[in-house]
Amino acid sequence: MTRSRPAPAADRSARPGGPSGAPASYAQERAWFASRLTHDPPTYCVVDEFPVHADVTGTDLVHALAVLTGRHEALRTELRVVDGWLTQYVHSRSQPSVERVDLSGLDHTARTEERRSLRAEFAHRPFDPERPPLWRAAILRLGEGAWSVLFAAHHTVYDTASRFNVHAELTELCAAAEEGRAPQLPHLPYSYGEYARRERDRLTPGRRAALAAHWRDRLAGLPPVHTLPLDRPRPPGRTFRGAEVRTALPVGVTASLTAAARHHGTRPVMLFLAAYTALLHHHSGAHDLVVGLPVAGRAGPETRSMVGTFVNMRVLRADLTGDPDVTELVRRTRLAVAVEEPCDIPFQTLVELLPAPRLPGVPPLYQLAFNHVSAGGLGPTVSSCEEELLLDVAGDTVRVVYNVALFDRATADTLLADYLRLLAVVLHAPDTPLSRLGDGLGSRRPGTVPAAERTVPAVPTEPTVPTCLAVPTAPTAPTAPRTAAERQVAVAWRDILGADVTDVTGVTDVRQDFFALGGHSLQALRLLARLTSRGDAGVTLQTFFADPTVAGLATALERTRPGRTAWR
Repeated sequence: MTRSRPAPAADRSARPGGPSGAPASYAQERAWFASRLTHDPPTYCVVDEFPVHADVTGTDLVHALAVLTGRHEALRTELRVVDGWLTQYVHSRSQPSVERVDLSGLDHTARTEERRSLRAEFAHRPFDPERPPLWRAAILRLGEGAWSVLFAAHHTVYDTASRFNVHAELTELCAAAEEGRAPQLPHLPYSYGEYARRERDRLTPGRRAALAAHWRDRLAGLPPVHTLPLDRPRPPGRTFRGAEVRTALPVGVTASLTAAARHHGTRPVMLFLAAYTALLHHHSGAHDLVVGLPVAGRAGPETRSMVGTFVNMRVLRADLTGDPDVTELVRRTRLAVAVEEPCDIPFQTLVELLPAPRLPGVPPLYQLAFNHVSAGGLGPTVSSCEEELLLDVAGDTVRVVYNVALFDRATADTLLADYLRLLAVVLHAPDTPLSRLGDGLGSRRPGTVPAAERTVPAVPTEPTVPTCLAVPTAPTAPTAPRTAAERQVAVAWRDILGADVTDVTGVTDVRQDFFALGGHSLQALRLLARLTSRGDAGVTLQTFFADPTVAGLATALERTRPGRTAWR
């Protein structure tokens, strides 16, 4: 095997002081925030391999990638925080980050293993959002006239639909090179930056108010946290450390899926989702369930050929009351998804607008998530978890990704096995009531956390808090800022969150939780930007999220080295 790496080449002309930046899209904000809170590059990196079925050369493939880069702004974008706002800067040019790897001298077994190793390396090599391009590629020579393109990109510039667009355009560019003609590529009505501007323009004050009213009504009385039993007490701060278990879908499931979906008059994804809500009900006993769903965000035809990230998170509220049978459960699932489709709102805006209580160490609005991709694979094993539990179905594979601070591997194994059994019943016995769907499964798992350790004081404005929480009891008496760093943080804290962070005596309690007081991620970013702009030492978002208090932030600031920025 021979391998050559590209020379570092990123056009730095479009930096602050050059062409003006534009606000990042809402999807970029979400992906950027999430990736800054995780320690695991593969979680927010997509790795694809595209076979090449054309008589081309390695130079032709490098040219094809350069054409792709020129057509799609996302492939020439860097992301920077400016005055507390995430901003995208698009370079006029950006040299494709392309390696050349010759595998033609290896036998089939060695070549297969080397390709697997290269994919893993691409997934684990981190991206720096401030150093474009936020993608990399390797041209693999597999033999005489046989090629493949390995492509990896950060989620801030690339999503599942982008995968199909890149593959389609590469295929056409290679066919055009082989036939000696001009490529016929889809028209792009406008750029990704223009899309981001239009997206923000659409969210007018009136639109925000209408969406807020809809979601306040839809999520009224929302359970603040799921009631799945935990294997250990909930830590006071989010850890984002995860693990996964995965398996292939049984042959009987894949063979029956299309017919079962046709029987219910819906899409296969609704059957997967209905089975997931049944699983959560079986293990938690809850009839009011909240699940986070990623949505493609490409409703307009002008976005369908673009490369970029458009994914948003939707909050789905599942109603399992009245012991519905499978047919009714699938119908409710389909209607719950449909009723929210015209009321799409950026998730971070939803968090900002809703008066839902924020509990220490608990993700806002939903903690359990579901994802489905009809084709493609799941990619490399991940070791981070943004949610507390995620069921992920891609092609013929299913996995459970879980927060290791809350759940054991044995619990994930049980959930995965139970899901497959439930799914089989959903597909083959549509008259089975919810109360009987769990027949043949293990009894409802009680968890191993003693009840006394799972209880927390009630959240203000909420009558009760589910007993699946486990956080230390907060001190009753407020503690005023004592150090210069605490006083400085407290001033910024009050300005950003408002006067309600103080108690009746006007004292800022240095142990109050930023998010429990109504703060959200964008305000956290502006808080850090403000402190950094005053010449203070920086602190990472991950560190702040681990202890989002005045005392915690002040301690982190005191420990950081002078000159370090808040997001490095």
